[in-house]
Amino acid sequence: MNSAIVGLQWGDEGKGKVVQKFSRSHEWIVRFSGGPNAGHTVYHNGKKVVHHLVPTGTDKNKLFIGRGTLVNFDILNDEIAKLSEIYPDIKERLFISEWCRVITPVERWQDAEIEKLKGAKSVGTTGMGIGPTISNDANRIALHVFDLFDERIFREKAKLLKKFCGYQKDFEDDLLKSFNKVRERVEDPKISGDILFEGTQGIMLDPMYGTYPYVTSTPTIPSYLSYGSGIKAGYEVFGVFKAYVTRVGAGPFPTELNDDTGDAIRKSGGEFGSTTGRPRRCGWIDLPQLKYAIEISNTDHLVMTKADVLNGFDKIGVCVGYDRPFCVHDLEDVNAEIEYIKGWKNLESSEFGDFVSLIEKYIQKRIDYISFGPSEEEIKVR
Repeated sequence: MNSAIVGLQWGDEGKGKVVQKFSRSHEWIVRFSGGPNAGHTVYHNGKKVVHHLVPTGTDKNKLFIGRGTLVNFDILNDEIAKLSEIYPDIKERLFISEWCRVITPVERWQDAEIEKLKGAKSVGTTGMGIGPTISNDANRIALHVFDLFDERIFREKAKLLKKFCGYQKDFEDDLLKSFNKVRERVEDPKISGDILFEGTQGIMLDPMYGTYPYVTSTPTIPSYLSYGSGIKAGYEVFGVFKAYVTRVGAGPFPTELNDDTGDAIRKSGGEFGSTTGRPRRCGWIDLPQLKYAIEISNTDHLVMTKADVLNGFDKIGVCVGYDRPFCVHDLEDVNAEIEYIKGWKNLESSEFGDFVSLIEKYIQKRIDYISFGPSEEEIKVR
Protein backbone atom coordinates (compact mmCIF):
# COMPACT_ATOMS: atom_id res chain seq x y z
CA MET A 1 0.00 0.00 0.00
CA ASN A 2 1.29 3.47 -0.88
CA SER A 3 1.69 6.01 1.92
CA ALA A 4 2.12 9.77 2.23
CA ILE A 5 3.68 11.26 5.35
CA VAL A 6 2.96 14.93 6.00
CA GLY A 7 3.33 17.41 8.85
CA LEU A 8 0.19 18.76 10.51
CA GLN A 9 1.66 21.87 12.11
CA TRP A 10 4.30 24.42 11.00
CA GLY A 11 6.90 21.80 10.11
CA ASP A 12 9.58 20.23 12.31
CA GLU A 13 7.11 17.62 13.60
CA GLY A 14 9.63 14.78 13.46
CA LYS A 15 8.55 13.40 10.08
CA GLY A 16 12.04 12.18 9.22
CA LYS A 17 12.17 9.29 11.64
CA VAL A 18 8.56 8.39 10.81
CA VAL A 19 9.53 8.16 7.15
CA GLN A 20 12.58 6.13 8.15
CA LYS A 21 10.43 3.64 10.05
CA PHE A 22 7.81 3.24 7.34
CA SER A 23 10.43 3.08 4.58
CA ARG A 24 11.11 -0.52 5.57
CA SER A 25 7.73 -1.58 4.22
CA HIS A 26 8.03 0.37 0.95
CA GLU A 27 10.24 -0.01 -2.11
CA TRP A 28 10.36 3.62 -3.24
CA ILE A 29 10.73 6.86 -1.26
CA VAL A 30 9.67 9.91 -3.27
CA ARG A 31 10.10 13.63 -2.60
CA PHE A 32 7.41 15.68 -4.35
CA SER A 33 7.83 19.21 -3.06
CA GLY A 34 10.03 21.66 -1.18
CA GLY A 35 13.78 22.02 -1.41
CA PRO A 36 16.84 22.40 0.82
CA ASN A 37 14.87 24.71 3.11
CA ALA A 38 13.46 21.55 4.69
CA GLY A 39 15.50 19.30 6.94
CA HIS A 40 14.73 15.81 8.23
CA THR A 41 17.02 14.65 11.03
CA VAL A 42 17.46 10.89 10.88
CA TYR A 43 19.75 8.35 12.53
CA HIS A 44 21.27 5.85 10.10
CA ASN A 45 22.95 2.98 11.95
CA GLY A 46 23.36 5.31 14.91
CA LYS A 47 24.84 8.15 12.85
CA LYS A 48 22.94 11.44 12.71
CA VAL A 49 22.25 12.80 9.21
CA VAL A 50 20.13 15.79 8.20
CA HIS A 51 18.32 15.14 4.92
CA HIS A 52 17.63 18.24 2.84
CA LEU A 53 17.11 16.76 -0.62
CA VAL A 54 17.83 13.03 -0.65
CA PRO A 55 14.67 11.13 0.37
CA THR A 56 14.86 9.40 3.73
CA GLY A 57 15.27 5.64 3.48
CA THR A 58 17.40 2.63 4.30
CA ASP A 59 19.86 0.53 2.32
CA LYS A 60 16.94 -1.21 0.58
CA ASN A 61 15.01 1.75 -0.85
CA LYS A 62 15.05 3.33 -4.26
CA LEU A 63 14.95 7.10 -3.98
CA PHE A 64 13.37 9.62 -6.33
CA ILE A 65 13.56 13.41 -6.20
CA GLY A 66 10.37 14.30 -8.07
CA ARG A 67 9.77 17.23 -10.36
CA GLY A 68 8.09 19.37 -7.70
CA THR A 69 11.35 19.55 -5.73
CA LEU A 70 13.77 22.47 -6.01
CA VAL A 71 17.41 21.36 -6.22
CA ASN A 72 20.64 23.01 -5.08
CA PHE A 73 23.40 20.79 -6.51
CA ASP A 74 26.05 21.80 -3.97
CA ILE A 75 23.79 20.80 -1.08
CA LEU A 76 22.72 17.63 -2.89
CA ASN A 77 26.33 16.55 -3.52
CA ASP A 78 27.33 17.19 0.10
CA GLU A 79 24.40 15.12 1.28
CA ILE A 80 25.19 12.25 -1.08
CA ALA A 81 28.80 12.27 0.13
CA LYS A 82 27.73 12.01 3.78
CA LEU A 83 25.21 9.25 3.09
CA SER A 84 27.75 7.35 0.98
CA GLU A 85 29.80 6.81 4.14
CA ILE A 86 26.84 4.82 5.50
CA TYR A 87 25.35 3.44 2.29
CA PRO A 88 28.11 3.10 -0.36
CA ASP A 89 25.55 2.40 -3.10
CA ILE A 90 23.30 5.36 -2.30
CA LYS A 91 24.07 7.12 -5.57
CA GLU A 92 23.08 4.08 -7.65
CA ARG A 93 19.68 3.99 -5.95
CA LEU A 94 18.98 7.72 -6.39
CA PHE A 95 17.07 9.25 -9.32
CA ILE A 96 16.46 12.94 -10.05
CA SER A 97 13.70 14.26 -12.28
CA GLU A 98 14.89 16.35 -15.21
CA TRP A 99 11.99 18.70 -14.47
CA CYS A 100 13.31 19.78 -11.07
CA ARG A 101 13.88 23.50 -10.87
CA VAL A 102 17.45 24.52 -10.09
CA ILE A 103 18.32 26.97 -7.32
CA THR A 104 21.23 29.19 -8.36
CA PRO A 105 23.20 31.91 -6.54
CA VAL A 106 20.85 34.39 -8.23
CA GLU A 107 17.84 33.17 -6.25
CA ARG A 108 19.74 32.97 -2.98
CA TRP A 109 20.86 36.58 -3.45
CA GLN A 110 17.29 37.60 -4.32
CA ASP A 111 16.00 35.88 -1.18
CA ALA A 112 18.24 37.96 1.07
CA GLU A 113 17.48 41.20 -0.78
CA ILE A 114 13.72 40.67 -0.67
CA GLU A 115 13.81 40.01 3.08
CA LYS A 116 15.76 43.26 3.54
CA LEU A 117 13.23 45.22 1.50
CA LYS A 118 10.34 43.85 3.55
CA GLY A 119 11.92 44.99 6.79
CA ALA A 120 9.48 44.46 9.64
CA LYS A 121 7.21 42.55 7.23
CA SER A 122 9.83 39.91 6.44
CA VAL A 123 8.63 36.34 6.89
CA GLY A 124 11.89 34.84 8.12
CA THR A 125 12.83 32.62 5.20
CA THR A 126 15.72 30.17 5.39
CA GLY A 127 17.56 32.18 2.73
CA MET A 128 17.76 29.12 0.47
CA GLY A 129 16.24 30.86 -2.54
CA ILE A 130 13.00 28.89 -2.60
CA GLY A 131 10.56 31.75 -3.13
CA PRO A 132 12.62 33.52 -5.83
CA THR A 133 13.05 30.24 -7.72
CA ILE A 134 9.29 29.73 -7.78
CA SER A 135 8.83 33.36 -8.81
CA ASN A 136 11.39 33.06 -11.59
CA ASP A 137 9.72 29.86 -12.75
CA ALA A 138 6.42 31.73 -13.02
CA ASN A 139 8.23 34.31 -15.14
CA ARG A 140 9.56 31.48 -17.38
CA ILE A 141 13.18 32.29 -16.66
CA ALA A 142 14.07 29.71 -13.99
CA LEU A 143 16.54 26.97 -14.83
CA HIS A 144 15.47 23.33 -14.91
CA VAL A 145 17.70 20.31 -14.70
CA PHE A 146 17.10 19.52 -18.37
CA ASP A 147 18.62 22.90 -19.32
CA LEU A 148 22.03 21.83 -18.05
CA PHE A 149 22.49 19.00 -20.54
CA ASP A 150 23.14 21.47 -23.34
CA GLU A 151 25.83 23.96 -22.27
CA ARG A 152 24.91 26.52 -24.95
CA ILE A 153 21.26 26.57 -23.92
CA PHE A 154 22.21 26.66 -20.26
CA ARG A 155 24.49 29.66 -20.65
CA GLU A 156 21.91 31.55 -22.69
CA LYS A 157 19.23 30.96 -20.06
CA ALA A 158 21.60 31.80 -17.21
CA LYS A 159 22.46 35.08 -18.95
CA LEU A 160 18.75 35.96 -19.23
CA LEU A 161 18.17 35.02 -15.59
CA LYS A 162 20.97 37.30 -14.41
CA LYS A 163 19.83 40.17 -16.62
CA PHE A 164 16.22 39.88 -15.48
CA CYS A 165 17.18 39.80 -11.80
CA GLY A 166 20.00 42.33 -11.94
CA TYR A 167 22.61 39.87 -10.73
CA GLN A 168 26.19 40.76 -11.68
CA LYS A 169 28.31 37.71 -10.85
CA ASP A 170 29.08 34.64 -12.94
CA PHE A 171 28.09 31.26 -11.53
CA GLU A 172 27.76 29.12 -14.64
CA ASP A 173 31.06 27.20 -14.48
CA ASP A 174 30.63 26.27 -10.82
CA LEU A 175 27.04 25.17 -11.31
CA LEU A 176 27.92 22.97 -14.28
CA LYS A 177 30.75 21.38 -12.32
CA SER A 178 28.40 20.61 -9.45
CA PHE A 179 25.69 19.29 -11.77
CA ASN A 180 28.08 16.96 -13.58
CA LYS A 181 28.67 15.04 -10.34
CA VAL A 182 25.07 13.79 -10.46
CA ARG A 183 24.42 14.10 -14.18
CA GLU A 184 24.05 10.34 -14.67
CA ARG A 185 21.40 10.15 -11.94
CA VAL A 186 18.95 12.35 -13.85
CA GLU A 187 16.12 10.06 -14.89
CA ASP A 188 12.38 9.83 -14.39
CA PRO A 189 12.24 6.10 -13.58
CA LYS A 190 9.40 3.69 -14.10
CA ILE A 191 8.19 3.19 -10.57
CA SER A 192 6.46 0.04 -9.42
CA GLY A 193 5.98 -1.45 -5.99
CA ASP A 194 4.90 0.32 -2.82
CA ILE A 195 5.70 4.02 -2.69
CA LEU A 196 6.19 6.27 0.32
CA PHE A 197 5.70 9.95 -0.53
CA GLU A 198 7.81 12.08 1.80
CA GLY A 199 6.25 15.43 2.64
CA THR A 200 8.25 18.43 3.82
CA GLN A 201 7.44 21.20 6.29
CA GLY A 202 3.80 21.34 7.43
CA ILE A 203 0.23 21.97 6.35
CA MET A 204 0.18 25.37 8.06
CA LEU A 205 3.00 26.50 5.76
CA ASP A 206 1.18 25.62 2.55
CA PRO A 207 1.02 28.71 0.30
CA MET A 208 -2.70 28.28 -0.38
CA TYR A 209 -3.99 26.56 2.76
CA GLY A 210 -1.59 27.88 5.40
CA THR A 211 -1.09 31.08 7.40
CA TYR A 212 -0.43 33.27 4.36
CA PRO A 213 1.78 35.30 3.90
CA TYR A 214 3.85 33.50 6.55
CA VAL A 215 4.15 30.35 4.49
CA THR A 216 6.61 28.50 2.29
CA SER A 217 6.53 28.72 -1.52
CA THR A 218 5.75 25.14 -2.54
CA PRO A 219 2.67 23.07 -1.64
CA THR A 220 2.79 20.90 1.47
CA ILE A 221 -0.62 19.23 1.26
CA PRO A 222 -0.75 15.58 0.12
CA SER A 223 -3.22 16.33 -2.69
CA TYR A 224 -0.24 17.91 -4.51
CA LEU A 225 1.88 14.78 -4.47
CA SER A 226 0.75 13.29 -7.79
CA TYR A 227 1.32 16.62 -9.52
CA GLY A 228 4.66 17.17 -7.78
CA SER A 229 5.99 13.68 -8.36
CA GLY A 230 4.49 12.89 -11.76
CA ILE A 231 3.18 9.63 -10.29
CA LYS A 232 -0.49 8.69 -10.37
CA ALA A 233 -1.13 6.55 -7.32
CA GLY A 234 -3.54 6.03 -4.47
CA TYR A 235 -2.21 6.40 -0.94
CA GLU A 236 -3.00 6.55 2.76
CA VAL A 237 -2.07 9.76 4.57
CA PHE A 238 -0.10 9.63 7.81
CA GLY A 239 -0.23 12.98 9.58
CA VAL A 240 2.54 13.78 12.05
CA PHE A 241 2.21 16.29 14.90
CA LYS A 242 4.06 17.15 18.08
CA ALA A 243 2.59 16.95 21.56
CA TYR A 244 3.20 20.71 21.57
CA VAL A 245 3.71 23.20 18.72
CA THR A 246 6.73 24.95 17.23
CA ARG A 247 7.37 27.25 14.32
CA VAL A 248 10.39 29.01 12.84
CA GLY A 249 10.33 32.54 11.46
CA ALA A 250 7.63 35.16 11.66
CA GLY A 251 3.88 34.62 11.66
CA PRO A 252 0.91 34.15 13.99
CA PHE A 253 1.26 31.59 16.77
CA PRO A 254 -1.76 31.67 19.11
CA THR A 255 -0.34 29.35 21.78
CA GLU A 256 3.25 30.65 21.81
CA LEU A 257 4.99 30.64 25.19
CA ASN A 258 7.36 33.59 25.58
CA ASP A 259 8.36 32.58 29.07
CA ASP A 260 10.37 30.07 31.10
CA THR A 261 7.99 27.26 30.10
CA GLY A 262 8.61 27.91 26.43
CA ASP A 263 12.36 27.98 27.09
CA ALA A 264 12.11 24.68 28.98
CA ILE A 265 10.27 23.00 26.10
CA ARG A 266 12.83 24.34 23.61
CA LYS A 267 15.72 23.04 25.70
CA SER A 268 14.14 19.66 26.45
CA GLY A 269 13.05 19.12 22.85
CA GLY A 270 16.23 20.41 21.22
CA GLU A 271 14.11 22.84 19.26
CA PHE A 272 16.60 24.43 16.94
CA GLY A 273 16.21 24.46 13.15
CA SER A 274 17.91 21.56 11.34
CA THR A 275 18.50 23.82 8.32
CA THR A 276 19.29 27.21 9.90
CA GLY A 277 20.03 26.38 13.54
CA ARG A 278 17.59 29.08 14.62
CA PRO A 279 15.77 28.56 17.93
CA ARG A 280 12.19 27.50 17.30
CA ARG A 281 9.27 29.29 18.87
CA CYS A 282 7.43 26.92 21.23
CA GLY A 283 3.87 26.73 22.52
CA TRP A 284 1.12 24.45 23.76
CA ILE A 285 -0.68 22.13 21.36
CA ASP A 286 -3.38 23.92 19.37
CA LEU A 287 -6.39 21.67 18.75
CA PRO A 288 -8.39 23.98 16.42
CA GLN A 289 -5.28 24.26 14.24
CA LEU A 290 -4.64 20.51 14.38
CA LYS A 291 -8.22 19.65 13.47
CA TYR A 292 -8.08 22.02 10.50
CA ALA A 293 -4.84 20.45 9.24
CA ILE A 294 -6.25 16.93 9.60
CA GLU A 295 -9.33 17.85 7.61
CA ILE A 296 -7.52 19.77 4.85
CA SER A 297 -5.00 16.95 4.39
CA ASN A 298 -7.59 14.17 4.63
CA THR A 299 -5.37 12.37 7.12
CA ASP A 300 -6.06 8.66 7.66
CA HIS A 301 -3.62 7.89 10.48
CA LEU A 302 -2.14 10.10 13.21
CA VAL A 303 1.38 10.02 14.64
CA MET A 304 2.18 12.02 17.78
CA THR A 305 5.88 12.80 18.28
CA LYS A 306 7.99 14.20 21.11
CA ALA A 307 5.46 13.23 23.77
CA ASP A 308 8.37 12.53 26.13
CA VAL A 309 9.57 16.15 25.93
CA LEU A 310 6.71 17.16 28.22
CA ASN A 311 7.60 14.56 30.87
CA GLY A 312 7.94 16.18 34.29
CA PHE A 313 5.92 19.36 33.70
CA ASP A 314 3.53 20.14 36.57
CA LYS A 315 0.75 21.13 34.20
CA ILE A 316 0.21 20.95 30.46
CA GLY A 317 -1.71 23.46 28.38
CA VAL A 318 -4.08 22.51 25.58
CA CYS A 319 -5.72 25.08 23.30
CA VAL A 320 -9.37 24.10 22.90
CA GLY A 321 -10.63 27.20 21.11
CA TYR A 322 -10.20 30.91 20.34
CA ASP A 323 -12.18 34.02 21.10
CA ARG A 324 -13.42 33.93 17.49
CA PRO A 325 -13.98 31.20 14.88
CA PHE A 326 -10.87 29.58 13.41
CA CYS A 327 -9.69 31.22 10.18
CA VAL A 328 -6.32 30.12 8.83
CA HIS A 329 -5.46 33.51 7.30
CA ASP A 330 -6.68 35.47 10.32
CA LEU A 331 -4.84 34.16 13.36
CA GLU A 332 -3.17 37.44 14.28
CA ASP A 333 -4.18 38.69 17.72
CA VAL A 334 -6.58 35.84 18.49
CA ASN A 335 -6.82 34.88 22.14
CA ALA A 336 -6.31 31.16 22.67
CA GLU A 337 -8.51 29.42 25.21
CA ILE A 338 -6.11 27.22 27.16
CA GLU A 339 -7.28 24.31 29.25
CA TYR A 340 -4.71 23.03 31.73
CA ILE A 341 -4.43 19.42 32.78
CA LYS A 342 -2.17 17.70 35.26
CA GLY A 343 1.27 16.84 33.92
CA TRP A 344 2.84 13.38 33.85
CA LYS A 345 6.06 11.76 34.95
CA ASN A 346 6.32 9.37 32.01
CA LEU A 347 4.25 8.09 29.11
CA GLU A 348 2.95 5.20 31.17
CA SER A 349 1.22 7.64 33.54
CA SER A 350 -2.56 7.85 33.52
CA GLU A 351 -2.19 11.62 33.17
CA PHE A 352 -0.59 11.16 29.76
CA GLY A 353 -3.50 8.92 28.82
CA ASP A 354 -5.84 11.76 29.80
CA PHE A 355 -3.89 14.11 27.51
CA VAL A 356 -4.23 11.72 24.57
CA SER A 357 -7.94 11.19 25.26
CA LEU A 358 -8.54 14.95 25.37
CA ILE A 359 -6.94 15.38 21.95
CA GLU A 360 -8.79 12.44 20.41
CA LYS A 361 -12.14 13.65 21.74
CA TYR A 362 -11.64 17.09 20.20
CA ILE A 363 -10.35 16.01 16.79
CA GLN A 364 -12.68 12.98 16.63
CA LYS A 365 -9.86 10.74 15.45
CA ARG A 366 -7.65 8.11 17.02
CA ILE A 367 -3.91 8.62 17.46
CA ASP A 368 -2.42 5.43 16.02
CA TYR A 369 1.28 5.92 16.82
CA ILE A 370 3.20 7.66 19.58
CA SER A 371 6.88 8.57 19.29
CA PHE A 372 8.98 9.04 22.40
CA GLY A 373 12.56 9.52 21.24
CA PRO A 374 14.81 10.42 18.30
CA SER A 375 15.17 6.98 16.70
CA GLU A 376 12.71 5.06 14.55
CA GLU A 377 12.62 2.25 17.13
CA GLU A 378 11.05 4.68 19.60
CA ILE A 379 7.66 4.72 17.89
CA LYS A 380 4.95 2.51 19.32
CA VAL A 381 1.64 1.42 17.88
CA ARG A 382 -1.38 2.00 20.11
